[in-house]
Amino acid sequence: MLATKWTFSEDGRTLRLDLRDDVTFTDGTPFTSATVKANIERYQAAEVSAQATAIIDHVEIVDEHTADLVLTAPSRAVLAGISSAAPGIMISEQALDNPDLATHPVGSGAWEIESFRPMEQVVYKRRTDEGGIWDPESGKVAKVEIAVRTTDAAYSAIRSGQADVVLSNGDVNELQSAIDQGTLVQRPLVNSSTTVTMFLNQTVEPFDDVRVRRAVNLAINRRPLVEALVPTTSPRVQPMASAINGFDESLESAYDFDPEKAKELLAQAGHPDGVDAGTFYVGNYEPIPKAAQIVQSDLADVGIDIDLELYDVRQLSSGVYGKSDRPGAFMFLAYPGVEPGAALRFFLDNPLNMPGGVPQDVVDRIGAIDDSTATEDQRAERTRAVTGWAVDQAMFAPLYQGVPGWVMTDKVHGVEEGKAFLAPLGGQDLRHAWISK
Repeated sequence: MLATKWTFSEDGRTLRLDLRDDVTFTDGTPFTSATVKANIERYQAAEVSAQATAIIDHVEIVDEHTADLVLTAPSRAVLAGISSAAPGIMISEQALDNPDLATHPVGSGAWEIESFRPMEQVVYKRRTDEGGIWDPESGKVAKVEIAVRTTDAAYSAIRSGQADVVLSNGDVNELQSAIDQGTLVQRPLVNSSTTVTMFLNQTVEPFDDVRVRRAVNLAINRRPLVEALVPTTSPRVQPMASAINGFDESLESAYDFDPEKAKELLAQAGHPDGVDAGTFYVGNYEPIPKAAQIVQSDLADVGIDIDLELYDVRQLSSGVYGKSDRPGAFMFLAYPGVEPGAALRFFLDNPLNMPGGVPQDVVDRIGAIDDSTATEDQRAERTRAVTGWAVDQAMFAPLYQGVPGWVMTDKVHGVEEGKAFLAPLGGQDLRHAWISK
């Protein structure tokens, strides 16, 4: 949003960014190449964003509104990095050392925080400084209040008119009559590249045995799970999302529901009487906990017993799972994105998601997908090869792709298809939203 143009050099080792020249932060600091340099260097030093910035060797300031990202190798991975929350979000360089930056951010958007109570509520007010709203299509409402509510409370709030937009957990039966009448509008995000997945830690027993991992995949009855919880989404066996170049539809039949075959594989792996597989983390994002309970039942039917522990989904994906010795977790497989190499790197070559990593030859094959000098067809073929390997090795047990999305009143506009999207782990883009009387 802050760049008007981006171009790779002929050798693919430099990405030039032509920046907007009309953007200021809420503290009055102008957005310039120096801002980009300061933010990228900050993200490179932070553990949660170090991998996303690893491809960037350094930032060169060409002029006030032109910056070169000099890469360690020809790679499109940088595009995925700078279009995600970290390292994509730019903060005023004058505020980067503020001790209260986490609760008082200094951004460039149309709103600024009026009040913030962590895990309860955040209130944004529209900027009033001259030229502060640089995107004339944004900032059409004076205030945005985002509150944390249970699903039941959220549904009650939208029925009573206390809320205009609520997240859906997939089950909208109690709102269906209003949806049928048109006073409420359901907005599922079926094309989201976010996949809910059962992670399997190959560094601990019994998941260090590929036969056990395959048994898990064969034991899960995905279709009725999806129909019961998230009917707007798609069951998924491969980690790659359908919206990404290189998705392979043929892989979706690799683990059709077959509990008898799952039992055979367990017996071959030395567990003829079943196995206690330990306690799995469960991300607290609806309907992941319910999905985990269904999977727990499916696995018990073939002799794989697991326990479940609810945990904050953002903390899980930020390192709690990857740094633990837990046998697995139920959470999102990746941030939304469209770069296949970056997606596979996040799936497979990322200690936060994949304790123990993958063989070096697989890492090298992922790197070839990122090559900014390769054609789209070449990248798709390379993607299918790596994804096929991941499915064959049962590196994960994906469940479904997509998220239930939201339900809004018929007075909310500017969030139609193509105007709003799912940001990492559930944040919604309401930049262009407006309200009718």
